[in-house]
Amino acid sequence: MLISTDNGTIRNEYGDLEALRLIHEAGFDGIDYTFYGIDPSNDILNLPDKERYALAMQLREYAEKVGLTFPQAHAPLAMKYDEDYESKNYQDILRSLEFSYWLGIKQIVIHTLRYPREDLSIDSDAENRVFMRSFLPYAEKYDLDIGVENLFTHDLKRQCFFGRHDTPKWINTFMDSLESPRFKACCDLGHCAITGTEPESFISGMDPKRLTMLHVQDTDYKHDSHILPYMGKQNWDKITDAIAQIDFKGYMNLEVLHFYEMFPRELLPQALLLAAGVARRLANEVEAKKEALKK
Repeated sequence: MLISTDNGTIRNEYGDLEALRLIHEAGFDGIDYTFYGIDPSNDILNLPDKERYALAMQLREYAEKVGLTFPQAHAPLAMKYDEDYESKNYQDILRSLEFSYWLGIKQIVIHTLRYPREDLSIDSDAENRVFMRSFLPYAEKYDLDIGVENLFTHDLKRQCFFGRHDTPKWINTFMDSLESPRFKACCDLGHCAITGTEPESFISGMDPKRLTMLHVQDTDYKHDSHILPYMGKQNWDKITDAIAQIDFKGYMNLEVLHFYEMFPRELLPQALLLAAGVARRLANEVEAKKEALKK
């Protein structure tokens, strides 16, 4: 099982190319290319087309040279339910699809629309069905699968989280309604934990052909922590059991941006080394359990 991690925090500190080098040298096999949280002073999605293409080719050339892969990407996540498709937020998603195609990426997570929790009149699945299906022509053009992630709404007044597609049944039903094999599932383990479904239960309830992406993070069950596994309270023995039992074929992909953000710039290479070690241990554990299941 190969391992990968999100590149956003590292890129904002070191730039795109140096981030690839550091992640590779830490021991990761791949990068979950992140298009959200980009430093506004170095927003690649705002570059002129020729410059954006040249950067993508530079990154792809380096990655191919050292054997680094791009197993998935994560589109910008600022789009709200009442925005026009001509808005910058929507156009940024389209630019992220194009950039992913240039990098050779085959699947990208697109968050469903943000909507106000207090407006219960909104049929969010109906709105999101139209929104997600709007990307199908681009998915076909760029030969990309679109990842649907289990998400949440944070109720600030009550200081709790409400899930969106937070159970296997709900996300499977929603994906069935999208009526295209281009849509795949992405399980964010921390999002499961904070919305009331144990990560191992979510994973076990998914069709392994449908679940192709993981966002691996730990939590205290109270915050969307995005910290390194073993730093929170999730049960990693049960989680690796579930991943092995469905014979998951994807990467052990860490999405631990808040872990990386804990460190000053000069310590990020060491933080990456630790993260890669944790990811490798989890990946090896999954492979050992897969082998045991065959006996």
